[in-house]
Amino acid sequence: MAHITEEDQFPAEVNIQRKGDDILVPRNLVKVVTLPDGTQQKLLRNGAIGRFTRNSDGSKVLKLRWNSKWWVIPTMEEVQRWTHDSVCETPAGDLIEPDADGSWLRLLGLV
Repeated sequence: MAHITEEDQFPAEVNIQRKGDDILVPRNLVKVVTLPDGTQQKLLRNGAIGRFTRNSDGSKVLKLRWNSKWWVIPTMEEVQRWTHDSVCETPAGDLIEPDADGSWLRLLGLV
């Protein structure tokens, strides 16, 4: 994917925020798991959207958490193309039906 900035991206709603050293996350985006040693750990669920700053140039970019990885949200142009095509990309670049689980259109709440 080309170097894009937030201005080019689909305007997804950011649902996690940074406040100082704290990260504020809605409860529905956190999963608590118990590790084998009995301790509990909080994990971020799929669907979290954050605003990130690139170190190289300071530009802002929106990313979506999916399958334990942060993915750059596509551009408006890409989203518009997928709404007219019979296929849509996943964050990993696979082509699937637009309404299938894992399609960008579904992950962004458009279908």
